[in-house]
Amino acid sequence: MQHEMYAHIQAVEQNHWWYVARRKIIFDTVLRRLAEYPAPRILDIGCGTGFNLEYLRQHGYDNVTGLDFSLEGLHFAQARQLPHLICGDGTLPPLQSGSYQVIMALDLIEHLADDVTALHGLARLLPPRGSLIIFTPAFNFLWGLQDEVSQHYRRYTARELRRKLEAAGLQVDKLTYANTFLFPLILAGRLALRLKHNQIAGTSENDLHPGWSNNILQSIFAAEQPLLRYLNFPFGVSLLAVARKP
Repeated sequence: MQHEMYAHIQAVEQNHWWYVARRKIIFDTVLRRLAEYPAPRILDIGCGTGFNLEYLRQHGYDNVTGLDFSLEGLHFAQARQLPHLICGDGTLPPLQSGSYQVIMALDLIEHLADDVTALHGLARLLPPRGSLIIFTPAFNFLWGLQDEVSQHYRRYTARELRRKLEAAGLQVDKLTYANTFLFPLILAGRLALRLKHNQIAGTSENDLHPGWSNNILQSIFAAEQPLLRYLNFPFGVSLLAVARKP
């Protein structure tokens, strides 16, 4: 990820529509899965600025660890006074096997050149019945400016992600697309940006929406949350996966 992106994320993740709605959807899944474990040990791999770790602590989960390859991202996490932070490679995490009941890889695996090795490594860190929760971009035809500034290697289809999770020895409990309601708008926006050769005034696509639309976009995206408890959407801008180690 480009260095300036960490400061940009830290500045917008509290209130930007995408981050707020994404958290509502992801943590509806995460908190329900965490409830299955007494005093779970949790790893946020690719923790970035530490916002998700702080969010979990606010919900009573203290045994949380963050790992990130970027010292710049960890600098922001340290400012939150988070106690368990590790600088390390997400592809080969320097951690003990079977040490975390729940691992969150939220917008991580698309940043890794060797995602297959990374998924095997994450499976190694889980004990039997431990859970891996993944959120990642979907569909390469949606490739755009945000992928470039975030230095992504790929976007995924559900079939590809399922195949790689199962190859890592994990059982897929849930696999769904998300950010489906805004899919037509985002697709149109990406196509328009290509006509401009992805040249914008700003750091990322997060700067493009007018301020008055923030709450509207957040409400539309977040409206998927109750539906995703029971349904798997057939397409979307992102993918949400929950897998378990047998």
